[in-house]
Amino acid sequence: MITGVLGIGLGGWGLWLETDAYLDRADSRDKISRACDGLVDPDRVLGLDGGTDRALPGSGKGDVMFDLDLPAALATLPAKCRIYRVGDPGTSYEHFSLSVWATPSDEYAQVADGWVDPFQARIYDRVDDVTREADRSVSYPLGDGRLGVYTDVSVSVKAVCTNKPESKTSVNAMTVARYALDDEPVTDADRRTLAELARTAAERAAAKTGCTTTLPALPSELPAPGRRLTDAGAAKGTCGWYADRRGGRLPDLALSAPTASHATEERCLLAVSEDARSRIWSGLSDKERGQSSRRHTAWWLKTESYFGDEAGEVVAEGIGTTQRPLDPGTAGALPGAGVWWASSTCDGEPAVHTLTVEYPYQKFIRPHLRELFKAYVDDVATRRGCTGVKFPTDFTS
Repeated sequence: MITGVLGIGLGGWGLWLETDAYLDRADSRDKISRACDGLVDPDRVLGLDGGTDRALPGSGKGDVMFDLDLPAALATLPAKCRIYRVGDPGTSYEHFSLSVWATPSDEYAQVADGWVDPFQARIYDRVDDVTREADRSVSYPLGDGRLGVYTDVSVSVKAVCTNKPESKTSVNAMTVARYALDDEPVTDADRRTLAELARTAAERAAAKTGCTTTLPALPSELPAPGRRLTDAGAAKGTCGWYADRRGGRLPDLALSAPTASHATEERCLLAVSEDARSRIWSGLSDKERGQSSRRHTAWWLKTESYFGDEAGEVVAEGIGTTQRPLDPGTAGALPGAGVWWASSTCDGEPAVHTLTVEYPYQKFIRPHLRELFKAYVDDVATRRGCTGVKFPTDFTS
């Protein structure tokens, strides 16, 4: 008799837990749908990072982050919704975010800045060599690149507008696994989910804003982007142009991504290992060192290229410098920001190419900057069939 009563009790408890979880999930689904304006499947969002039934939007503005159903929908962009995973009573954790914007957009311009250290987070990890791993991966292309790019924690999808409503050339959606921002790895399954969510959001946002578009399918495979730098002598992909140019005071480590025929952007990160930096520093004259100190920070440089409407969104900025648009069809330098840029036309579309160098490292390799940048731009031009290259003339300021 006692066993029978206990069985009924446990069964009732289990049913209550299932009902409670169902109500939590239903409420969470509704909140996510409203916060992200119906642009993403809330069940797919809840399923990230092992899954949860309880989530809520984060903002002081209430649950609804943005609304693209307004008559002037494009005027409401850019917009963002951020979702938090609910834990024990009184606790919540970063989970997911969706950003949507139309190009051109000042807020989502591509920024070249030699003062933004790609190894900043590693400085506090007390590792022997901060340049062995970057804070984030470089951008990988989605398939042939025309759909967009992804990193170790995010996916960005571009919906190109054939009708250019309100002079907007594309509508873009970026999904971010915010739970992974503190170095928790994103699984292959979650990466696929982020890509599907971003593609769906871009397609739905385009429809809501009057952007006529046809998106390519996602590629069948999304290789995991790495953050660990490797020997520059074996560099491939976006850093392949550099493999035979190392030595002396030049970087000995590289972080690259696969190249793609229609990529909207590409990046190569190069850095000087701690051993190489010690050797270079000991060989510098007092005049070369000047006021510089051998700080426990990284010496690095990076090359980047932007194609199509992304090329019209590139700016340079740095400490004590005015933000400078790097317009297609121009070339020049902004040494205060550690930036040099070139431009070209690739497959009939504008392209902007940049070289960004950390300070004070740029002082120590200035005689090599011209040849390095030319080698990079020539490689891009050969791969992408670019013509009309304009190259900066001043590398000595």
